[in-house]
Amino acid sequence: MRRSLILMGLTGMVPIVVLGAAYGAVTLREQRASLDRQAALASRSTARLIGSEIAATLDAVKMISRSPSLDSAIDRPRFSQLGMRLMEDHPDWSTLSIADPAGNRILDLPRPIGGHLGKVVDGASLAETVRTRRPQVGHVVRGPGGAVAFAVRAPVLQDGAARYVVSAVVPARAMQRLLRSEDVPPGWRLRLFDGRGALVAQSGALDQDAAQATRVAIPEAGWRVEVAVPRGSFTALTRQTRMVLIGGGLLALTLFAALGFALVVELRRFRQRQAATVQAQRLEALGRLTGGVAHDLNNLLTPILGGLDLLRARIGDDAKALRYIDSATHSAERARTLVARLLAYAKRQALMPEAILVGTMLTDLHELLQRSVGPAIGCTIDADNDLPAVRADRNQLELAVLNLVINARDAIRTGGRISGTITVSARPARRDETRGLARGDYLALAVRDDGCGMDAATLRRAMEPFFTTKTGDRGTGLGLSMVHGFAEQSAGRLVLESTPGQGTNATLVLPATEPPDAIADPVRDRPTRTAEILLVDDDAAVREAAAEVLRAHGHQVAEAESLSEGMAVLAGAPGTALVITDYMMPGGTGGEFIHRARGAGLPQPFLLLTGYTDTAEDLPGDVPQLRKPFRERELLDAVDALLG
Repeated sequence: MRRSLILMGLTGMVPIVVLGAAYGAVTLREQRASLDRQAALASRSTARLIGSEIAATLDAVKMISRSPSLDSAIDRPRFSQLGMRLMEDHPDWSTLSIADPAGNRILDLPRPIGGHLGKVVDGASLAETVRTRRPQVGHVVRGPGGAVAFAVRAPVLQDGAARYVVSAVVPARAMQRLLRSEDVPPGWRLRLFDGRGALVAQSGALDQDAAQATRVAIPEAGWRVEVAVPRGSFTALTRQTRMVLIGGGLLALTLFAALGFALVVELRRFRQRQAATVQAQRLEALGRLTGGVAHDLNNLLTPILGGLDLLRARIGDDAKALRYIDSATHSAERARTLVARLLAYAKRQALMPEAILVGTMLTDLHELLQRSVGPAIGCTIDADNDLPAVRADRNQLELAVLNLVINARDAIRTGGRISGTITVSARPARRDETRGLARGDYLALAVRDDGCGMDAATLRRAMEPFFTTKTGDRGTGLGLSMVHGFAEQSAGRLVLESTPGQGTNATLVLPATEPPDAIADPVRDRPTRTAEILLVDDDAAVREAAAEVLRAHGHQVAEAESLSEGMAVLAGAPGTALVITDYMMPGGTGGEFIHRARGAGLPQPFLLLTGYTDTAEDLPGDVPQLRKPFRERELLDAVDALLG
């Protein structure tokens, strides 16, 4: 009772302290955010003021450039009269000038700049005005008399070309007056920069190293305004925030320490479950990555295998060419098997139990097992070819053997050893190994190592999910549990025998079955019936390979690369006898395609081509599937079955 009251009291006090500290911190943070907003508001206000002034100057200069007095030869008296009136309306202008496209000043009002006519000071902005035939705001430059100013220019266009350029020269001090007219808190600084980053005007004095600046662009001129706030305005708030957080944090830490001491036992299991969840998420991410890679490899292997089958049928009796094709086909089939193992590991493939000759499987797997354990550890296979077959999913069985071998490798390397021996053997199961299983014959597939072994306590927990004795992140604790689950689902069991210092023997007991039927010769006559077939797949290589196989055997094939295109083709071809579709396509899935076609009353049967369908909840249960990559024989058999 006392412990419960203590826990309740601590639990009630901790939120109060934490919330108090959090409230103080949030309040101070809002004050800092208010300073940021005030600086942003001041910069935007100044930018609008400067931009409005420059826009007004641009409009005035553009109006002058369209004056009839500039239509042909310059009417100097008339233009001078007009220009002087406009300068009275714009007292900030120091000079109104006309120059030719080469930059030679023709007329300056009220008097020539520097006492005589010559080249314009900012030739770059004039050249840009001539080139673009659009008004420009020049850079801030120092003139002949030492005055700092910038020019606002507009072209006088005739026949699509700039004949003259009208410029209004504005001293930088005019911008200085605008900045000073802005109402900002004392100690703040306003600065205006032109497009090259040169300082145009400044209001207020502040050391740049002790300021936090907010910058806003002026789109009318390509300039920018900078508002600098003394850093002390922020540091004072930051210091107060830290004091509140530190004070509240120290009090909260004291309470948390007492609460943690009282809850350490109760939280231990929660932490274990949390670690297990994180590990499971990592494995899920790895599985998704593996499944995606395997899916893309399936799409690459499909046209390779289909093309090899087509070449075999067309090559004739060229023994050398047939030998090359057989070699390439064998390599592609090995890649197909490897992809199937990846998909099984990623759990992106439906499990299909079949009769498996264990001796042959282990022989094929030996090279992969030896590479997995490394050259310093010997991995030997001991299995007779006359052993009965077992009924299981081939990919899961291979993965189970690989997991057991990797566990054996890690057991050998424990304690600093780098060499040892692993033996993978197959034999009829003993009576004690099948006790409690259904009546019948069983085969035992054993993996034995001469590693460190396990004590009785570790052996009892070895098949628990997420239990591992490996250090760091080397072990997930899922290897043996996955093998155990696979054995149970296959109507068998996993038996572990181990002695510390003498190694471990892991035996996978599986039900025996009749040997698999011999694989039919892929080169045989096809049924004579042909039909119109619609093939829908977004992968052009897969689509072309499958279509070529079907056309080579007399079928008429229409192709589509998306759901919408497939629906359009199907609606316009009532004679279509069969639809072959991929699952993942642009615009929707194969399941959506099937539902839309059936909803429209289209009676054609469907065959689904897919690399994996872990997300195919929308797929009708009566639609047969053909896994990628597929051989010519497999595709034609599936088509023949649907065509009857």
